[in-house]
Amino acid sequence: MAAKKNLQMVFLLEDGKKASYNLAEPKDDISRAAVEGVMNDMIAKNVISKNASAASRIDGIYVKATDTVEL
Repeated sequence: MAAKKNLQMVFLLEDGKKASYNLAEPKDDISRAAVEGVMNDMIAKNVISKNASAASRIDGIYVKATDTVEL
């Protein structure tokens, strides 16, 4: 069984919809404060947009772990 982790950064867009950006295999000691800092930089630099609607704020930060079991 192999476990995989993904950092999921969720942004609220100006039109009220959401967009997410995923990063595979984040460091185990990653902090919320560090991720928030990066996300706020992404918002300030208009890095995240969808259908001409830019990210306006952070909606959520998650680390998801998935186990894959070969049958």
